[in-house]
Amino acid sequence: MHKRRNITLAAGLVTAALVGWACERSETPVAPDVGTPSFDEDHDGEDDHKKECPVKKFTGGGRIDPVPLNSMHGKVTFGFNIFLDENCGVKRGQIQVNHHPSKTKYHAGTTSSGGSIDNAFFTDECAADGFQGGVEVHGRVRVKHGNGPWHEHQFAMRACDNGEPGRGHDTFRWQVPDGEAPNDGHGDTGDFTGDTPLTGGNIQAH
Repeated sequence: MHKRRNITLAAGLVTAALVGWACERSETPVAPDVGTPSFDEDHDGEDDHKKECPVKKFTGGGRIDPVPLNSMHGKVTFGFNIFLDENCGVKRGQIQVNHHPSKTKYHAGTTSSGGSIDNAFFTDECAADGFQGGVEVHGRVRVKHGNGPWHEHQFAMRACDNGEPGRGHDTFRWQVPDGEAPNDGHGDTGDFTGDTPLTGGNIQAH
């Protein structure tokens, strides 16, 4: 298994049925970088993921409900597909996330629809009993708060398949750190409690 402790995630498109909203073309210029997402400040600087990849395809969709201890809390729905090459480098992928309390939509992928997946790799950082595989992704994501304009931020995502059923076992974590106020659609769904177990849906390592 290969671990990566510092990640800045990246995103894309996904099944519309899993997230329940459609993306639009970007209407405003890209926002400047404010920060770099990081799940763990203790990064050793090694690209351990650039080795033979044990799992090359991850798909998932569902819901998590991070607790108020986390800077992004409340209902979060998501859907994604990530394809890795033989060295665990990203080939293509799509991600959509919806933070319901702040009415914030996130969209990223390797297509021309906006956002980018700059890096994705296999990880066992969130492994639990029944672990089948995990993926971390980082890049830039298109963001829309309510009826506001689309803009971009950096993001990180981590998802783990810990067996069946997905609910209560699989975990998902989403981070967009450069917000202006608590729970405004930016933050980390796993600040203090680690990666959040699914309250619905499934993550699958193929």
